[in-house]
Amino acid sequence: MIRRSPRRIEKRFKSLRRLLAEELREAIVAGKLAAGERLSEEKLAASLKVGRVPLREALRRLEAEGYITFLSNSEIMVSKPTVEDVQDYYSIASALEGLAARLAVERAQPEEISRLRELHQLLREAYKEKDPERYFEANSGFHRFIAEMARNERLHRLIDEMRHEIQKTRILTLHLPQRFDYSMREHDQILDAFLKRNAELAEAAVVRHLQNQMEALVRVLHG
Repeated sequence: MIRRSPRRIEKRFKSLRRLLAEELREAIVAGKLAAGERLSEEKLAASLKVGRVPLREALRRLEAEGYITFLSNSEIMVSKPTVEDVQDYYSIASALEGLAARLAVERAQPEEISRLRELHQLLREAYKEKDPERYFEANSGFHRFIAEMARNERLHRLIDEMRHEIQKTRILTLHLPQRFDYSMREHDQILDAFLKRNAELAEAAVVRHLQNQMEALVRVLHG
């Protein structure tokens, strides 16, 4: 009897999970699954003809990306943040991340500034290729590294918590293609402040960037 190796089984499982996540993500982006729509995990598994375990893993991935929200163990909702959610998330995030940027400029080592330039380059490459997924990923890496450079563990944890909440607004950015241009310019300004080692300028640039994002998302919700 030929037995499949555990590694091969795991590889097939990860591949199925990735394909499921892609299929559901595309359905959300295309509007086939509408923002605010409630989904049953059981019905999804039946319609996709897959088991509950790989589906659950795919859904958890989409939750981390901000496309869905778990309401209970078996009920899911396509993310639809409110105006109040967006204002709360971004108001808190801008204060926390502005402080982190100021501390980061004051405490950063030369090699860390070089690393921030590399992360900024990844952001620019994703922008040039008009690849939202890569842009979101590079954007997270850029801001996460600034929080790390601040060398304040409590502040870092608070920013992580708010970044997780902000992920829930990600679905709204699908309606903001023009924001990519503004966002890229804002990240250029943030990097420039770090290169000039100007802590106040860095703080102001980060706060302005997040407030601009908040205002754009609010306009979408007022639609």
